[in-house]
Parts: sequence; structure tokens; C-alpha cells
Amino acid sequence: MLLNKKPDKIFPFVVVLRQKNRKRVELLGLISAIIFLLILSIRMYEYPSSRIFNLLVFVSVSGMTIYQVRQFLKSKKLSMRPVYLVAALSLLLIPPVSGFLLFFLAMALLEKFALMPEEIGFGEKEIVISGLWPKKIRWSELNNVIWKDGIITIDYKNNNLLQRETDDDEEDDDYDATEEEFNDYCEEQLRKANMLSPNQ
Repeated sequence: MLLNKKPDKIFPFVVVLRQKNRKRVELLGLISAIIFLLILSIRMYEYPSSRIFNLLVFVSVSGMTIYQVRQFLKSKKLSMRPVYLVAALSLLLIPPVSGFLLFFLAMALLEKFALMPEEIGFGEKEIVISGLWPKKIRWSELNNVIWKDGIITIDYKNNNLLQRETDDDEEDDDYDATEEEFNDYCEEQLRKANMLSPNQ
């Protein structure tokens, strides 16, 4: 759910942040699936010898796309990666080979990175914000860290402020922690850091 308390020696608390661009990535995926279906329609007309194979792919991709559209309309998370991979494979295996297969392979790869959840791990020594280049923050750099009403706030001593909405749609709630547990943990880490800091 919003905040997971995991049995992890490095990060006892991990906050999963809400993804801002998920809907746009999903919508782009649905549009790409429709484009692929149009490509298949043209291929069935232009290459009668492979019409049966193209028809089978068309039916399977149509079914997957309809299911994903229904998920999208219900505001549920979806992944178009299976459609991208089927599209690329069919364009590779069913003559003639099309350059569009590179587009669908690239889309499958990009979707994986675009929909990867951003997380903030809170450990005793430091805080780490996930990403291609994870950002590390020492507790001694902060005035306060608080989680309240689905918003995580990190207040830096240099007057910078990070506020992000947490993801309340996570399905794994086995290790859910309360706001009070998390805030007490952060308060304790800040107290320890300030006691050790030479500037205090």
C-alpha cells in the first residue's frame, strides 16, 4: 500500500511513490497496439500468402488490447509489454520482415523503465531515492521527515523541500506500517544524527 515496512536490514521502511506519467505511458501503449492492428490489416491485404498467420495474430492482439482498454477505463494498472513483444515477434517471423519490429521492441523496453516504481528507502545510515542514479541523503542533512495523509515530506537544512504523493494502490500490504510508526522511526534517526553532528 502506501508505505511498506519490510524485513530489510538496510531499509526497514520503503516508501513507494505515485507515478505521475503512468496514464500517459498506458495511453501511448494502447495507441501503439491500434497502430499495430492497422499494420496487420494492411499486411493481410497485401500479402495473401501469410493471411492466416496475420489473422491469428490480429485476433490474439485484438483480444489483449480490448482487455487492456477495459483495465484502463477501470483505472487499473496495465502493461502493454506482451502486446509489444507479440507485435515484434510476428513482424520478424511472418514475411516480409518489417522495420516496425524495432519500434515495438523499443517500446517494450521503454515501458519497463517508464513504469518502474520510484521508491525511497529509509535506513539507519541514510535515505536512498531510487532511479538510474540513486540519490543518497544523510540524516544529518535534514530538519525533518514526515509522512501524513499520503504525502511524504523531506525538509532539508538548506531550505529545499521534497514533497511527493505516495502510492496507495500497491497490492502487497503484508508489511504495511502506520504513519505513527514511520514518523517515530524518522524522528529517532534525526535525533541520533543531530547528536552526532559536530554542528549541533
